[in-house]
Amino acid sequence: MSRGLNLLVAFIDAPVWLSNSDLVEKTSFPAPTVARLTRSLADMGLLHYSTKRRRYRLAAGVMQLGGSAEGGVGLIESVRPLIQQFADQHLVHVSLAALDGAGARIVEVFHSSSTLVTLRLESGYVLPLAGTATGHALLSCLPIERREPLIGELALRHPHAWPALRKAMMAAFEEVKRNGYTRSMGSWYTDINAVAAPLHCPHHDAIMSIACSGPAQHLPPERLEEVGHALVPLAEALCSRAAEELHTYAGH
Repeated sequence: MSRGLNLLVAFIDAPVWLSNSDLVEKTSFPAPTVARLTRSLADMGLLHYSTKRRRYRLAAGVMQLGGSAEGGVGLIESVRPLIQQFADQHLVHVSLAALDGAGARIVEVFHSSSTLVTLRLESGYVLPLAGTATGHALLSCLPIERREPLIGELALRHPHAWPALRKAMMAAFEEVKRNGYTRSMGSWYTDINAVAAPLHCPHHDAIMSIACSGPAQHLPPERLEEVGHALVPLAEALCSRAAEELHTYAGH
């Protein structure tokens, strides 16, 4: 993990686009290590690879390093007010997650300043893909050729619980198609309910989702539906804002 972070830091004060050779020179890591790390970071939505340039740049999934690209504005900083306002308005805990292998890595969290309700869910925490609203929303973003192998891997990881997990997952995909969001009740922890929406941002390749969660008594089914309906336009607004920021620095 530390090498991955060092690789991301290499983009600070550098041209927006860097090749693996550039990164080898900047980090002094062996070329095979750099190639492995850039592939992994791209899969996590932290780097974007241009087949035309054959180079990488920071992607929208990079939250804490967002102002480091030349002249770039941190993407998280541009959307932070929108998400914080939503958390305060709906009195919920909001999290952004990115696909990380066979897990959902939390990349940023927002706590409502208007309520004491909070969760012990912080940046860096990895949620399971199967059985959580966050994970199901992420999987729904994937094209079928990427989703099916990953679902096969999840089946091997959860052999005993797989029939129930798969049934919930398929229902979640249909819910996303129908409503733009998916809900889970007591699947992560028995007393925690959640609702999540995929972030369909065509201007970058990051696989991300946004979720609201809280104690079941604070987020009963009827409130989950209410928050879910409000979450969809927020997700659309975030992607629009991200597109503006990417357009600002991607052409450097």
